[in-house]
Amino acid sequence: MTSNTRDIAYQLRQGQLIALADETGWSLVADPANDKAVEALLALRSVMPAGLYPTVIIMNTDQLGMYVAKMPDVAYDLTEFAEDPLTVIYEQGKNVSLRLWADEKQPGEIPAEAGELAVRRSLSNDVQRLIGSFSRGLLSLPLESLSLPPSVTGAFAERFGTLPSTPKRPRILWLAVNGGIKFIRK
Repeated sequence: MTSNTRDIAYQLRQGQLIALADETGWSLVADPANDKAVEALLALRSVMPAGLYPTVIIMNTDQLGMYVAKMPDVAYDLTEFAEDPLTVIYEQGKNVSLRLWADEKQPGEIPAEAGELAVRRSLSNDVQRLIGSFSRGLLSLPLESLSLPPSVTGAFAERFGTLPSTPKRPRILWLAVNGGIKFIRK
């Protein structure tokens, strides 16, 4: 039986991890505000390819303000008009479990405030409907692959979405509050 967006959204609210397929390939996703779900997701960080960041996937530019504390006006245009996947790293995130920024070297120590946050608008209609049903973005570990690593089998409750024939690697850029841009991956 295939689960619908409402069932998947319910599982996310319960702290379950979901394997999500979209234009970039597979990702593992969780509720970004659920501390236990974020910890479970970050425990799998080693399967994420080097150079990628845990990323909040949003449905549209209206959700950008939910996750970024301060941003220049150009952030909305970059997000809205991106025709290919684009991950933007902002200087300060918000409304995400602070466990995301816990130092891997000092387990258990949770920072007092949020740090940099990567955000990407999904281009997949199915994923956008899921995010709409869930009413908030999804914290993801992007895998950028057409197959899930064997080490994550059993870590997620369900698979959702449709894989492309060829995943598109997102461009990654860092955007400063003053509008300064630095490309990390073109």
